[in-house]
Amino acid sequence: MKIRFAISVVSIALLFLGSCSREEGNIIIEGQDGNKQMSLFVTDTLTLLTKTINEDSLPGNGLSYSLLGALNDPIFGKSKASIFADLSIVEPNNQFPNTEEPDSAILFIPTVDGLNFYGDRNYIHNLTIAPITENIDPAKTYYQTDSFPVDFSLATNYSGQLINDYQDSLGYRNIKLAPYKGIRVKLSAEFTKFLMNMDSEAYETNSGLDAHFKGLAIIPESKEVGTGSLAVMDLTNVISNAYRAKILLYYSDTQTFMFGFNGKSSVINRGQTGPYTLEIQNQLDNPNNSYQTTFVQALSGVKTEIQIPHLLNLAKDGNISIQSAQIEFAVKDYNEYFFTAPRLSLFKPYAEGSQRNFLIEDAVSSSNYGGTFNKSTGTYTFTITRHLQNIINAHYFNQEDINLGLYLAVPSDQPVIGARSVIDHTKTRLIITYVKPN
Repeated sequence: MKIRFAISVVSIALLFLGSCSREEGNIIIEGQDGNKQMSLFVTDTLTLLTKTINEDSLPGNGLSYSLLGALNDPIFGKSKASIFADLSIVEPNNQFPNTEEPDSAILFIPTVDGLNFYGDRNYIHNLTIAPITENIDPAKTYYQTDSFPVDFSLATNYSGQLINDYQDSLGYRNIKLAPYKGIRVKLSAEFTKFLMNMDSEAYETNSGLDAHFKGLAIIPESKEVGTGSLAVMDLTNVISNAYRAKILLYYSDTQTFMFGFNGKSSVINRGQTGPYTLEIQNQLDNPNNSYQTTFVQALSGVKTEIQIPHLLNLAKDGNISIQSAQIEFAVKDYNEYFFTAPRLSLFKPYAEGSQRNFLIEDAVSSSNYGGTFNKSTGTYTFTITRHLQNIINAHYFNQEDINLGLYLAVPSDQPVIGARSVIDHTKTRLIITYVKPN
C-alpha cells in the first residue's frame, strides 16, 4: 500500500504569539475515495498564557548532592541554601573513653567542582554549624521548605570560601587521608566537648547516636553586599574515608573517632528565597495576568506556569492524532556569575489548582526528555506529544478536561544546581503537527 501526501499552504493566522503559519494537507490512501482522506495540519498559533508562581514541590532529601551558600541576584534578589543531616557511626566503639577531654574535632565536606558551582567562587561566606535538636526520619519525604530546630549554644562559625583546594592531609589513627577540595572546619570547643562526652551508647550504634546527637545544621548567613555563591556539596558518597564527608574527633593525642553521614534520605537541603525584585513580586501578587517575561529558580523559589487555553479546539470537529508536538523556550539576562540553568524540567500539575507537580509522560523516555540548554540558539526544547494527546483523548472519549497547563522549573536533582533562568515568551514556540478525518 502506498501513501502519498498532497500538501497545500493555507491561511496565515495572527494570534497571541504573533505572526505564524499553518499548513494543511491530505494523506491519501490509494483505493479509497476522497471522503476517507486524512487531513494533515501544522499549527504554531495557539495562545499561551504564562506567569511566574511560587515553587512548593521540590524534594529536599533523596538528592544526589546538596546545595550550600547564599546569593545576591540582581534579578531574583536574595536566596540561600542550608543543609540538615543525620550522622552515623563509621566504626563502632564499645569502650569509647567518653569521660576524657578531647583534643579537637574537624568537619570536612567535599565539594563537586565545575559547572555545578554558581556565582562568585571567591566569595567569603559565613556559615553557622551546630547540632539540630530533632531527629530526621529517613522514611519521610522532606521538601526544600522544611527546617529543623538548632542548638546555637554549641555553634561553630566558619568564614571562608565554599571550595578550598587543600594540600595538607588529615590524620586518621595511624594514617594520613588524601586531601580533597571542599570545606574543613575546626569545631568549637563546646561542640567538640559535646561530641566527646555523650552517653556511651552514642559510640556503639546509630540508634544510640541518634538518641544523643540528632544531626547537624549548616546554615549560611545572608549578606547585604557581594554576589555570593552556591556550591554543590557531596555528603553521601562513601567511596573512601579520605573523600567522604565526616567529623573527625581527636583525643588522647593519637586517637581518632570518625562520624560519617547517613545517606541521601537523611540529608535535607533547605532553600530560602526572597525578598524578590519588583518584577517578580508583581507577578506573584497578580496571578490572573499573563506576562511576556517569566522566571524559574532553584531552591524551591519560583517556576513558570504555561496554560494552553484553546488546545481542545483542535478536536472540536472530532478526535485528532498528534504526530508531534514541541515547545521551545528562549532565555535572556544571564552572565558569567548568573548563567542560565544547564537543564530545565517540564512538569504537569498533580490536580486542578495544585502547584504540586510531576514529570510529563514524554519525559519517561530519556531520548525525549529535552530541557537541555542549547547555547547556539539560546533555547530549551521539550517534546510534549504524549502529554497533549492524553489531554485530547480524555476530552474526546471521557468528556474530561485535564488541560491543566504545564510548569517549567529548575530540577532539584540531576543536576543539582543553584541556577536560574529568565524566559522570554516573545520567542516561545509551540508547534503541533496532527491529523484528523475530513
